[in-house]
Amino acid sequence: MRDVEFNIDLVPGAGPVSVAPYRMALVELVELKRQIEDLLEKQMVRPSVSPWGAPVLLVKKKDGKAHLCVDYRQLNKLTIKNKYPLPRIDDLMDQLRGASIFSKIDLRSRYHQIRVKESDIPKTAFRTRYGYYLRFIEGFSRIVMPLTQLTRKDQPFVWTDACEQSFQELKRRLTTSPVLVLPDTGEHFDVFCDASHQGELELIEKFRDLRLEVEVVQDHISCGMITITNEFLKQVGTKQLHDPELLRILGLLGTERATSFELGTDGILRFRGRICLPCDSELRRAVLEEGHMSRLSIHPGMTKMYQDIKKSFWWPGMKKEITEFVAACLTCQKAKIEHQRPGGFLQLMEIPEWKWDSVTMDFVVGLPRTARNSDTIWVIVDRLTKCAHFLPVNKRWSLERLAQLYIREKVWLHGVPSSIISDRDPRFTSKFWQTLHQALGTRLRLSSAYHPQTDGQSERTVQSLEDLLRACVLDHLGSWEEVLPLVEFTYNNIYHASMGMAPFEALYGRRCRTPLCWYQEGESAVVGPELVLHTIEMVRLI
Repeated sequence: MRDVEFNIDLVPGAGPVSVAPYRMALVELVELKRQIEDLLEKQMVRPSVSPWGAPVLLVKKKDGKAHLCVDYRQLNKLTIKNKYPLPRIDDLMDQLRGASIFSKIDLRSRYHQIRVKESDIPKTAFRTRYGYYLRFIEGFSRIVMPLTQLTRKDQPFVWTDACEQSFQELKRRLTTSPVLVLPDTGEHFDVFCDASHQGELELIEKFRDLRLEVEVVQDHISCGMITITNEFLKQVGTKQLHDPELLRILGLLGTERATSFELGTDGILRFRGRICLPCDSELRRAVLEEGHMSRLSIHPGMTKMYQDIKKSFWWPGMKKEITEFVAACLTCQKAKIEHQRPGGFLQLMEIPEWKWDSVTMDFVVGLPRTARNSDTIWVIVDRLTKCAHFLPVNKRWSLERLAQLYIREKVWLHGVPSSIISDRDPRFTSKFWQTLHQALGTRLRLSSAYHPQTDGQSERTVQSLEDLLRACVLDHLGSWEEVLPLVEFTYNNIYHASMGMAPFEALYGRRCRTPLCWYQEGESAVVGPELVLHTIEMVRLI
């Protein structure tokens, strides 16, 4: 017995807190039970009926073993903090002057070595679970509602026709497939799914959480790019006639209740000029995949994807369905980081008078070297239209070569800008670069040291570029230099909230033709991304 007892003092008015146990994988539950039995055997813990209860979790250690941790965060919020002054680390280090031997002591089961006051022990209780309760029948409460009524207090037992129907339906559901049962975790699992990579990954992730041995069996149908042709429009027109909601709208055409709808000469129902997509999972998923996972639209966010698709299509609950589709994209979850608008007021710069009159520049460095010896991306952005060019370069290139590339890729397309905003990269502060732009009549505006907010537009563009490149890598689309033209196309043709349109539309005054709107110009045969990459190579050769 130790002479020192530790007590847990609570703030006035605090009551017991009990948190539900966290969900664990089956192998984690086995390990949890083993560790608890070990603690019981060593008399470090004991069964409790305390009103307090903290959840537990297993944390993986460096050696691969699992360490049992109790989550006392809710208890800590109610505990009076001990304000005893801790010694300063630098003072302790000063006391080691002249020492020749340094030792470190680590306690085994250190959290169980501290003696807690008997009256405060119930506050340290933790909760675990070893089983699950599952609903086995879909809509069970609705089916057995007549039977549930009979179990209420003071309710006379009268077996009505509704009770008999409920009883028979319940028997049918329990004796016919599909019947959900608890899986036998010792067996091998074969998962059958289509060729959708997204569906496959979602299934694998669910089974991986349970630590089960899984083999995925796919069909061999390629989920390629959607071909929006006259044939596609015929499918839409045919399936519109089988959609009850659209049939109801067709019956209301010409009345005040359907003023926004019209029937085109091709027999397609449209809502304010947009195609009304029927309630067909294949058609809608094809449009969603084209707008989110194609080579020409690389994983845009929820708002950007909705703004792009709504210009050509419409269906009830469209925004919610797009939000759920993007939220379920595993590539987006792995590749993208959270971007939030900074708090407080921003010091805005003056708005340029014309397109490409003022630009910003930055470099993305540290990329893997490609077959063409590129390891850096030169980012050039127009401050007015937000249109961007992504140029692959090498960090060892001379300033003369960069100047030639700048004139060949930017000046000949958009002219000489009146000002350039950039950071203090040595390339931008060199005498050659300043002399070149002095001859061109361009004013260089460099950001102050350690203040990247000055060129916030380039910084934000770089973040979007990195998100798109990570998505390409996860989708195995090739080296970053090969997909960089497609990344630039995607960036310049997705919705920008700051302008309410895509940079391409702001620059040229019209939307860019993409697979989602090619039908508006006539029938087009949309081919796979291989032809796009091949065309890029041929253009470079020319």
